Amino acid sequence: MYEVLSIEEASMTRYVHLRNCETGAIEHCFDDSDVRDEDQKDFGFMKVGERYDCKIMLFGGPLEPDEEITEKCMVCRQIGPIEKLGLYNIIPVESGGNIYYITDDDAEEIGNIDEFVYVATRKDLVQVDDVISPRLLWRYNG
Repeated sequence: MYEVLSIEEASMTRYVHLRNCETGAIEHCFDDSDVRDEDQKDFGFMKVGERYDCKIMLFGGPLEPDEEITEKCMVCRQIGPIEKLGLYNIIPVESGGNIYYITDDDAEEIGNIDEFVYVATRKDLVQVDDVISPRLLWRYNG
């Protein structure tokens, strides 16, 4: 469960700042759920001060052997099997007591996902309560 601390609107997207109600961790999440089809639900219903069940996807990739550890690096471990979210397969991982998700493509690149360092360049909201980001409901074939 996450509490919405603030929402920053941008021209096409927004940034949602959340607090994990269990761990106290503050998450700065990218929300582009409103850039797809107008007929699909987005996360515009979220309100500051309210609480929601959220899934946060990590974007980036595994730490390369020649890369240095930075503040974007997270030590992660897989905590469950592959799940289906929209049209995509995602894998739950834990880092610092917080649950995130990575793509199955990332998992293939990592190989041994018992414990790994992930460089999270961005965190995206991909599900809020029962609403899935429209971005996960279509697949680009270009």
